[in-house]
Amino acid sequence: MKTLFVCSLWLLSATALADPTRPAPSWLAATATADSAVQPQALSLQLIKQTANGRIAVINGSLLRKGEKIRQYQLHDIAADHVVLDLNGERQILRLVNTAIKQDEE
Repeated sequence: MKTLFVCSLWLLSATALADPTRPAPSWLAATATADSAVQPQALSLQLIKQTANGRIAVINGSLLRKGEKIRQYQLHDIAADHVVLDLNGERQILRLVNTAIKQDEE
């Protein structure tokens, strides 16, 4: 009887060390693989608007003026149908699909 009691205590203490809320190892491995497959969203030029103070651009939902930054890119120039981004001296051009330029309403 004493041996049964000691074995029961040992099993109880061994199971108490395991976290019952911890996800299964296979689920953790699948989640890690899925997270590493996620790519950052590409930059997308959504709008160019002419204002009294010059042009502004909306890139990935962020309103930007010339010289401002989005991610690591600096907005170098805003043209009528595209913007020029600069990353460490390398230029990237984002073209506007809809080329209608909105005028500032006063």
